[in-house]
Amino acid sequence: DLLCVERNAENYNSNMDNAPFLLTSFLGDEKINLNIVRYNGTLFRAGLDMVDGRIENVASGGYNDSTIVMNTSESAMNEVISSRDRISTFKNLTDEGRIDFQAEGWQARAKLKIVLSSASVLQFGYDLFFG
Repeated sequence: DLLCVERNAENYNSNMDNAPFLLTSFLGDEKINLNIVRYNGTLFRAGLDMVDGRIENVASGGYNDSTIVMNTSESAMNEVISSRDRISTFKNLTDEGRIDFQAEGWQARAKLKIVLSSASVLQFGYDLFFG
């Protein structure tokens, strides 16, 4: 729910000093939409407004002008959370298309590809959001 996203955003911002450079520099100024299909079939949408590597705002319903979109399901997210090897599970679900990232424009696509291929970024994200 939105409260959970807001808590994770606060946690993310409070740990920015430990964040890998790739994360803070490449996702420094992006608008990211999260689209998550819940178990009951409804769609949860939230937006993250990144400014200088920090989450400046969390928006219910997301943004019309987002540059990056993550599409997934509650069941896929819970598979990652409950896995013993979260990085492998995340990568497998991404390869299967059950966690999907889309980016608008070649710059956002390049940034996203670099960030998602960095082991230190992935580990930081998993520890922060799923640890």
